[in-house]
Amino acid sequence: MASLLGLLRADLLKSRHTPFLLIHLLAPLIGVGVFLAYYSYSPWSANDKALAFIQSLGCAFPTLIGLVCSMSVEQEANAGQFQGMLAIPANKITTFISKLLLLLLFGFGAVLFAYTLFGLGFGGILQQDRLGMPFYITGAVILFTSNMFLYLLHLTASLRFGRGASIGVGIVGSLVAALMLTGLGDTIWPYIPFAWGVRFISLWTIHASGTMLSPAVSGLSAGITVWLLGTILAALLCAAWFQRWEGRSADN
Repeated sequence: MASLLGLLRADLLKSRHTPFLLIHLLAPLIGVGVFLAYYSYSPWSANDKALAFIQSLGCAFPTLIGLVCSMSVEQEANAGQFQGMLAIPANKITTFISKLLLLLLFGFGAVLFAYTLFGLGFGGILQQDRLGMPFYITGAVILFTSNMFLYLLHLTASLRFGRGASIGVGIVGSLVAALMLTGLGDTIWPYIPFAWGVRFISLWTIHASGTMLSPAVSGLSAGITVWLLGTILAALLCAAWFQRWEGRSADN
């Protein structure tokens, strides 16, 4: 535990003077500002506005995850071709967990900040909110946890293939997430990791607005089962892969 905390502290110090921290702060501020400005004169209903915001954030999340994971990994590559991760005395899996935890902590902080800021602005400034702050806090937890699989995916892709692969997969993932919100995703979304975030958060919004959907119709039971098993399996596979990883080839 002491080793993990030390590595986490070191990773945090290494990221202090990089755009990594700034992105987690500015992305929520800019996104929420744009939506609140539009909602100040939009004729939509309050529930539709809230749903559009959280679905838009859910669709953008895969791209943002790909970007921040690639930034964190490229920092290690530029600092000495990953020697800071591979040559330290700590267990290699502990090094991987430290890097992953840093990404997860900042990711959750950014999502919670975005949802809380939107809830405060939508309810306190625009006086249009009908769902309440607990809805947004719970929604932040749902969106973040349903995308933990993507952090594992993008961190591993960044380590193995480089920045381009991670960002490219993220952009494709955002497009897939948007597509899964249509009727095409009604039956297959539980098996598409990029769709978990937007679908889970959409179902939460429908539930919070007072509409009841059976788990069989919504696909919720299948989605939770596949998400949980998939995330656990991905964590084990990624850790096992990193244990044997010896760095990226120079052409990547």
